[in-house]
Amino acid sequence: MMDLTDYEPLRHVLFADDFDTGYNGWIALNPNFRQDAFAYYPQMKGWTEWGPPMLSSSTYTYAGTHGSLHGTYSMKVASRPIAAPAQERPVAGSMGMAIKRITHRHEGLLKCEMWYAITAEQDRPGIGENAIRAFGFFWDSQNETNRTYYGARYINCANGKMRQHWQIFRADPASTKPWGYEGVSAPGDKDEQVTLLRGVDTQWLGNRDEQGGSDGYWDVPDSTQKMCYNETPDKINWQYFALTVDMRKKEYVELCSMNRRWDLRGIAATTNPRFPRIDNLLNPVVFIESDTNRRVFLSVDSMVNSMDWED
Repeated sequence: MMDLTDYEPLRHVLFADDFDTGYNGWIALNPNFRQDAFAYYPQMKGWTEWGPPMLSSSTYTYAGTHGSLHGTYSMKVASRPIAAPAQERPVAGSMGMAIKRITHRHEGLLKCEMWYAITAEQDRPGIGENAIRAFGFFWDSQNETNRTYYGARYINCANGKMRQHWQIFRADPASTKPWGYEGVSAPGDKDEQVTLLRGVDTQWLGNRDEQGGSDGYWDVPDSTQKMCYNETPDKINWQYFALTVDMRKKEYVELCSMNRRWDLRGIAATTNPRFPRIDNLLNPVVFIESDTNRRVFLSVDSMVNSMDWED
């Protein structure tokens, strides 16, 4: 197992991924195929162009090879040089996403920790900090009765204006606006139609606004925070992130970013009825989104997911 010196895991470590050892099961997040053909439903075709993860030594034109925090390679997730206005849903290619597909054996406290860096492509003069709209992490989880999304998103810039605060995944229960695409997802247990519901796939659905929020995110109070972005795109600084939730209560517990912590106890996550064939699902996901026609990168040096439950 990797050295956990820089981490504060709970009692049981689910996985500890150091990307110097390889992909560790991380892959691009793509939608479901149709059941009658190797093709996607028309409404989902735009979701096939999210940037896949790659192993990167963080090599730049002027600085050379940066390497990772604990070695040479990190997992880099990149967007394409394209973006929709902040009040619209992401366009094809404007996000990069990576997912690890696992399951859970118990329910209890669940914690994600990672060391990561963000930057824009060094393809033009300028720092590029405002090219990054948002980045974050979430779990897609399910037990025998409910499907629940837990996640945190840092909204950095929206329509060229710096925002720089944290949000969590939580669909507004008072919103009556259509969530977005709610068409066929996959066949059910008894051939019934399965649809995407409010609170599912918040990262690209929901109703967005010009400030970079949506009815799928909840602004964490007093969470304004300036990241260590540095002065040129080839100077990256590794930063610490942690999110803890309670799977039994379906609630958030704590968000941590570098030297700051936010107590989120009592804030409920969005829960929907179970989907077929994914009982005990526990899929961690990382993502980054662009705000301009410039590629942006999220580099994950390493990640630890851990749990604590009653024996």
